[in-house]
Amino acid sequence: VAQGLGPDLSWSFSAVAINRIAGVTTVAIEDPADTSAVARIAEHLGTPVLTVHAGARTIEECLEHFFPKGFESRSDIDAIVEHLTPSGLGLTLDATTMSYGAEPEGDDQPVVQLVRSIIEDACTARASDIHLEPRTDTLVIRLRIDGSLHQRVTLPKFWGRPVLSRLKIMAGLDISQRRLPQDGRILVELQGRRVDLRLATTTTTEGEGAVLRILDGGRQILTLEQLGLDHQQLSQVRRIFSAREGFVLATGPSGSGKTTTLYGMLRELNTPERKIVTLEDPVESELEAAFQIGVNPKIGLTFGEGLRSVLRLDPDVILVGEIRDGETARTAVQAALTGHLVLSSLATLGTAATISRLQDIGVDRFLVADTLRGVIAQRLVKRVCRHCRRPARPSQLLLDLARVGPDDGPFFAGSGCDQCRNTGYMGRIALFEIMVASPELYSLIGHDGSSAEIQSAAVADGMITMFEDGLAKVRAGQTTLEEVVAVTRGSMKR
Repeated sequence: VAQGLGPDLSWSFSAVAINRIAGVTTVAIEDPADTSAVARIAEHLGTPVLTVHAGARTIEECLEHFFPKGFESRSDIDAIVEHLTPSGLGLTLDATTMSYGAEPEGDDQPVVQLVRSIIEDACTARASDIHLEPRTDTLVIRLRIDGSLHQRVTLPKFWGRPVLSRLKIMAGLDISQRRLPQDGRILVELQGRRVDLRLATTTTTEGEGAVLRILDGGRQILTLEQLGLDHQQLSQVRRIFSAREGFVLATGPSGSGKTTTLYGMLRELNTPERKIVTLEDPVESELEAAFQIGVNPKIGLTFGEGLRSVLRLDPDVILVGEIRDGETARTAVQAALTGHLVLSSLATLGTAATISRLQDIGVDRFLVADTLRGVIAQRLVKRVCRHCRRPARPSQLLLDLARVGPDDGPFFAGSGCDQCRNTGYMGRIALFEIMVASPELYSLIGHDGSSAEIQSAAVADGMITMFEDGLAKVRAGQTTLEEVVAVTRGSMKR
């Protein structure tokens, strides 16, 4: 009877057909309340279905017994692993001994080997995220590389359940909970460096999916020069954080490199005469001699609560990973008012818009005027592959959108090669817009000046707009006009 349901549906719905009496099939299922799953099972079997509840581990043991080939085929797994991690890479990932909540398992078990290979492949490909996406008949693995998703491998649908269970075990999560989202953390070691994986699971109409955010704790903190700032921008950034007290913000959407920029500033501020305390979610890089604290909302340690605690540690410089709410923003401003240099990030779309955003979440504008030292807005664009970079002429439509002519170049593009996986791009570079506070800006901020007025005053005071910075990097062959236009449509006035 169990064979009648087949491996795909059995693994997908965590169900085992037990018996059939008088034309009714009894099915043990982890979630009897999942009516769509029960309906599909009944349709497949062609009989009415009577469901009984069974635990996740019990069902998995049954499925491994009834469908060992689908779950543990050595030839299948070897082919997948070879596709993901070609021989010669020399990867040494120990995903069991360094993970939170991991259970001892044989390294040669297929699901252990498959999960390890997925993680190895993503790290080798410089991916920032691993997407495990259930489809009607398959589990699709996609990697986010340089900001774009790339499909890496497609697995049979029945692999979804064991792969997700394996990841949950590594993250110390409840493998029987498949109806509610869960978040967890996995620590692994890859070629001697620590890699922090943040697992987020959720249930979709096609089954359970997940995303793994990859945080490379072993990466080196970049200097300000390595961030892609030109000479004028370097001078502006150093003016911003040279004060002993005040509020400094890096702004941009999620994944735009704000934390990298903040750490670049901390690297220069990290001297023996200063006490630096960071409050982050999570701690992304190790900063020698600094107090680094990871927030944990589950136990009540939020950014706001943590910041109040940090103020009792006699810090000179405070990094707040992100301003997420009014409480954190107001506490950060108060810290700046009481003699601390506070660095943080905020999800806004430009320098001038930062002021209205702070006001929207409950910070008085006159307090912003008293404390703000500067705003560094940024976006990440793809870097042209240096191995296949060639002169190129943008389309007329693109030139019109950018309001530039064919003689405003030179322009470049990547033709595609093995080094960049035929994408024409390899890595990313930041575009910046840096607003340094000045007496005129303080006056505009304190007297309800509009975002347009603040932007104009900043430009008059020497601010290079993000589009202008992008165009300079296009001419230098670092990125393409298409990339710059895509992220700076709102700041292309010249």
